[in-house]
Amino acid sequence: MVQSMVLTAKEIFNMPSQKMPPTDLVFWLYDAATLQESHPFHKNNWPGWVPGWVKYRDYADSIPALLKAAENKDRSKVQELDLYLAEVLNSIYLNANYIVLRSHSEKDESLLHNVGYTLKEQTKKNYGLATISATPLVLTVKNLEAAGEIAVKYERDPAAGIYQLQICKGAPVGEESWWDKGYYKSCRVVLANLDRASWYYFRVRSHGNNETSPWSAPVGIIVV
Repeated sequence: MVQSMVLTAKEIFNMPSQKMPPTDLVFWLYDAATLQESHPFHKNNWPGWVPGWVKYRDYADSIPALLKAAENKDRSKVQELDLYLAEVLNSIYLNANYIVLRSHSEKDESLLHNVGYTLKEQTKKNYGLATISATPLVLTVKNLEAAGEIAVKYERDPAAGIYQLQICKGAPVGEESWWDKGYYKSCRVVLANLDRASWYYFRVRSHGNNETSPWSAPVGIIVV
């Protein structure tokens, strides 16, 4: 249950980006942009006034050139770099605090997960957040009455904010065989319009608290 008192991003998240050298900050910005852009909720509900993944990528693209320009210790170029990095860090604080406020407003702790920030241990205790499963989830698949329709069910992970389901048509021969079917909050997914008399394989993993469980063992089924 989300607390009634809204904490700040500094109180909830570890903020290593604030102490990163610029080169490391570039990689962090790209990673955070990718996570936030693909987040099931944030990707569809991000307001234009909050710096998000587009701004993060702009920052990440611009920092290397500013670093290069400041290499010769030109005072104006160094000052330009320092001012730009200060703007980046301010945007990160605004971004993180917006995520905290939105999580409180929606009463949905999953909005704190998989957005580029790690939760402090004390936050996990205050919010009653468990650690993501270190063992693969158990997954089962069965045909339903409708032709080409199956149900995929997997065990619940208490720490999960979202479940990532992947599918493979035919026996998997490597990681390239799998593709994302979707990200789900529920532990049961019904899939329709599959090719009949064909083998499909499925696997799932959970995401939460910026942690990820191992993939489940692949489970196959002939669709009828």
